[in-house]
Amino acid sequence: MTRPGAFFPEEDPELLALVRPPGWTNPTSRADYDLVVIGGGAAGLVCAIGAAGLGARVALVERHRLGGDCLNTGCVPSKALAAIASSAAGGTPQQRLENARLLFRQRRAQLAPHDSASRLAVLGIDLFFGQAAFTGTYTIAVEGAKLRFKKAALCTGASPAQPNIPGLADCQPLTTDSFFDLDRLPASLAIVGAGPVGVELAQSLARLGCSVTLVEQGECILPREDGDAVQVLERVLVENDGVRLHTDTAIQRAEKTDHGVRLHLQSSGTSLWVEAEAVLVATGRTPNTAGLDLGRAGIELDGLFPRVDRYLQTTNPRVYAAGDVTGPPYLTHRSGAHAKVVIQNALFWLPLSLGKARADRLVIPRCLHTDPAIAQVGLTPEEAEEAGIPSEVFTEQATDRARLEGETGYLRLVVAAGTDRLLGATVVGRHAGELIFPAVELLQTGRGLTSLSPLVLPYPTRMEIWTRAAQQVRAQQFKKSAWQQRLVRWLTGFGA
Repeated sequence: MTRPGAFFPEEDPELLALVRPPGWTNPTSRADYDLVVIGGGAAGLVCAIGAAGLGARVALVERHRLGGDCLNTGCVPSKALAAIASSAAGGTPQQRLENARLLFRQRRAQLAPHDSASRLAVLGIDLFFGQAAFTGTYTIAVEGAKLRFKKAALCTGASPAQPNIPGLADCQPLTTDSFFDLDRLPASLAIVGAGPVGVELAQSLARLGCSVTLVEQGECILPREDGDAVQVLERVLVENDGVRLHTDTAIQRAEKTDHGVRLHLQSSGTSLWVEAEAVLVATGRTPNTAGLDLGRAGIELDGLFPRVDRYLQTTNPRVYAAGDVTGPPYLTHRSGAHAKVVIQNALFWLPLSLGKARADRLVIPRCLHTDPAIAQVGLTPEEAEEAGIPSEVFTEQATDRARLEGETGYLRLVVAAGTDRLLGATVVGRHAGELIFPAVELLQTGRGLTSLSPLVLPYPTRMEIWTRAAQQVRAQQFKKSAWQQRLVRWLTGFGA
């Protein structure tokens, strides 16, 4: 497949003026920095902007574009594409693509100022473009400049990993890093990997008119999610969107053809071939640590990732790490939460028992932005069972508001057996990412589900699903509690 131009052009002047201004000249480095941040993605920007807001002398080093994966190749473009695809109607696939291209560029440009070089300059942050490398335990070199730091934050993110499939490299596989450089939507696309990235793109591209084949080596798509939620989404992908799905399937080899690529699949002893104009790989990510010379700073690796403790401190006590470079889950909001941990621990002098923030105590939800969406936090029923944790599962179906708008979905709660203590929650349906909030708050504070029962919410709204679920838990507890029933009879005189 030739790529003479760009679907979402790399040389987008409006975007580059914000995140990689042409003709940029790096500043003269100061004698000493309170914090040097390597990487201008979600974690790095929060670290730099937060530290500068406290009055710290801050330098930020970015090798490519500000905004990182989230703005340039991840959350922003993929969610914009999903929104555009969901409303695409009429015209040829190429016409829908042209409309998507224009809308996409407009929407990404609307968010880019938050991550811009001009904003950092106004905040007093010294911005250096180039490859950073440690030259010692407290020094970093970039484009001939030497930055001396009291503390440093390693926020370099991660990049798409390539699976070891014979012949795949010769097929020039796409990744999220290269997909948005396409000059046109391929007529057919094979996506390898049915995790969040693969599934979201499969649905969006199918709705834009691309013939999509999704191949997953595991037994099901989205193995981390609630099993029933996965089945709901799988039916939509196959029956409504026309995605060809192959699970429990291994790719034996890939071949380049005159018309694109051919994949040799093996499933349950059966061989088959899948042909497509292009192949996109979405099988995981690997940390961006190449060229950093971490060893010169005394930073050890744990496998591929920098070794960090629960305070996100590396084996060099001056250097912390945050975000995707520390490993999965690869979530923008997790990166931002990590950055706040780094700011508190790196910049404030506090004994461990008096205010050090711990990354292992963060409550991190996740949301799959498909149709229907799936949001989850804490344990799924499957995870609670595998961990041997006594639990009960409560399911509340869609609210009246959801039914009035023709939606399907549900709220599923995993509760510690015999209590109202929440262990996890899954929301399926439109606006699932917003509806997961009460679960995050309950898990963060430790409050019980029945604390939601007295809330009075507007009718009809989707959020009512939470008060209904809380009442269901409360009613179930009452049925199982003999002493509560005796107390009610005594207080009311019922049964006398």
